[in-house]
Formats: sequence, C-alpha cells, structure tokens
Amino acid sequence: MDVPQPPPADTGRPRGRKRRVFGILATVSAVVPLLLAGGLTYAAIKNHRIQTGNDAFAAVAWHNLRTEEVFPDFLRDPYLTGEQPQGWSRQGLAEQKDCRGVLADKLTEAVIAQGCVSVLRATYVHVGGDMAATVALAVVGSYQQATQIAEELGSERVPMVVPMAVPGTAAAGWSRKLAYAGRARSVGLATNSPPYVAAITVGPLDPRRQYGKLPGDWAISGRSEQKLYQGVADELVGGYARTFDYLANGR
Repeated sequence: MDVPQPPPADTGRPRGRKRRVFGILATVSAVVPLLLAGGLTYAAIKNHRIQTGNDAFAAVAWHNLRTEEVFPDFLRDPYLTGEQPQGWSRQGLAEQKDCRGVLADKLTEAVIAQGCVSVLRATYVHVGGDMAATVALAVVGSYQQATQIAEELGSERVPMVVPMAVPGTAAAGWSRKLAYAGRARSVGLATNSPPYVAAITVGPLDPRRQYGKLPGDWAISGRSEQKLYQGVADELVGGYARTFDYLANGR
C-alpha cells in the first residue's frame, strides 16, 4: 500500500512577498497624511506671513469703526520700536461734523474742494499735563486728493483744527488763545491708501503767559518755544496718521 506523501514544505516566499507588499502599503498610508499635513502647515505659515490690507474696508473705516476706535484712549506711534516717548491721553470725542466750522479756514477750503464728506475730532492731553492737542480726521474723495491737500499745506505749521475744550477734564481750558502750532498730512503712503487727511492743533495748557513772547533778556528764547510746539505737532500728527492707517488696513 502506498503511503501518502506529506505536502511539500512551505518555503515562505509567497507569504514573505505579501508581507513586504503590505508593509510598503502601510508605510505609504502612514507617510502620505504626514506629507499632506506638513504641506498644509507650510501653506498656512506662508499665507500668515502675507499681510495685505483690505482696501474696501479702509475707505469706510471712519464710518464703520466706533469713534473711540478711530481715536484710541492712549495715542502713541505703532511703528516706533523700543522705548516710546511719553504719550497722549484722550480727554473727549466730538460728534461727526460736516466739513465747515471745525478746521482752520485754509484747510476747510482745501478739503471741501477735494470732496470732503465729514470731519471727526478728539482732544488729547500730554501725560505730562502741560500740553493739549485736538486731532481731526477729514474724509475726502480719494487718497490722491488727500495727498494734494498735504502738498498744498505741507509748509504750514499754524493751527489746523479748532481746539475742542472738554469740560471736567485737564482740557477744560483748552482754547484758540492757547493754540500755537499745527500740521496737516495725508494718511498712508501708497496709491491704494484710504482717503483721509489727519490734522492737528497743539498748544500749552497754562493760560498765564504767552509762550514764545518772553520778557527782557529771555526774548531771544521765544522762537525756540514756538518751534517746540511745531515739532510736537509734526510728531503727533504723524503718529496719529500711522495709527489710523495701521487700524484701517488691519495690519
């Protein structure tokens, strides 16, 4: 009687090939999601670094933002790094006005000629308590028109905004008599910037003497006192223009 022969020994080759195939597929399945996740993370980081302003919003920011956002509680330059100079504290806000009666005569004529829509104002006091400033934001037809106004009045250092007193605050006595210097400039630096003109009037809070008109031997120092307020007006209107541009463009 023939004895049944045992089946041939399993060499393991086909099963080994299957294991290798399954292993490769498992590895690929694990790596692909990681690669996709890495690509998405890189794209997110790359896109996060691309900062663009919203031109449509910037043009209507004066209307869509609250007045206390347009004029922050504490005014300082957003582009200065390191130690900031002493800032300015907001004392009060004015309701939106048309373009007459709140700006200096020459600036009023200029903004009306360039399609002025509205003027917003706020009064600030220097944290040292010795100076006040009324800041205005005039909304005109376009950025090009705003720059035209800035070029037209660029050499002017006279008060540009009617001082706004704020009863019950440190600026309660702030008035035209104390307005010593001012400045007007456009907001933004590019052709797609918003259609705004920032303007300012700066002066002392002490009504007991006229700055720039010292008696006797000190008379020669009068001009430097006046230049002090001109320098303050330049710095403050520039800081405010950059602050609002930063806000309006969502930087």
